[in-house]
Amino acid sequence: MTTKRDHILSLMNEQINFTAEVEGDCISISNDEGVDAFLVVGEQQIVVETILFPLSAVKDVAALDHDILRTHRLVPLSTIAVSRIGEDEYYVAFGALSFDSKDEVVVEEVEALFANVPEFIELYSEHLK
Repeated sequence: MTTKRDHILSLMNEQINFTAEVEGDCISISNDEGVDAFLVVGEQQIVVETILFPLSAVKDVAALDHDILRTHRLVPLSTIAVSRIGEDEYYVAFGALSFDSKDEVVVEEVEALFANVPEFIELYSEHLK
């Protein structure tokens, strides 16, 4: 029996601009521009996220956080958070979907996340060292 994760892995590899593989508990997806995202299938939702930049690269964290709270809704379908990866913290962009989302909606979410990365970087670049 195919699991939801296996189905999404196949779906991502069917996309012309994506390469996907299982990495631990998630699916690692790369686009043709070298941006990587990580997709996790939970019991009720699917979350896909990508790293934007390390917290250590930010000049003034409070100023960036304030700017993000004021502006991140300008970039559709993605939200920004801070995640600990190993010993370091990173700003990440992510999207969340229902576990029951249709295939085309899952693909759209991943495409939107990849498209939004350069927009987020440009939008917040003045805050980077």
